[in-house]
Amino acid sequence: MTKIQAYCGIDCGECEAYIATQANDRAGLEATAKKWAEQYGGGVGSWEACVCDGCSSGRRTSAAHAATCAIRVCASGRGVMTCAHCADYGCATLQQFFAFAPSLKEKLEVIRKGLGK
Repeated sequence: MTKIQAYCGIDCGECEAYIATQANDRAGLEATAKKWAEQYGGGVGSWEACVCDGCSSGRRTSAAHAATCAIRVCASGRGVMTCAHCADYGCATLQQFFAFAPSLKEKLEVIRKGLGK
């Protein structure tokens, strides 16, 4: 699958919701919704909540919380490709996210190094 980088560093091409959406796989979306509800608690009520074309695609962004994700809202408003491209890289919002998903900090750091920053 094509690599599509989310603002936060997630490779959408590796995301269960993105893969199932692109394959038009309702059973896959249902399984993802169930798994995410168990892993992360409420907020993922149905398979529709997992439909996603990638948060930076400009298309459907309903995956769990992507539609209201503070990182997505900020980065898209600033017009940056990823948070690594942002002049305010390392902001408080991103630091909170890294506490939840530390592996994504590593991905964004690699991107940032590639930019020479």
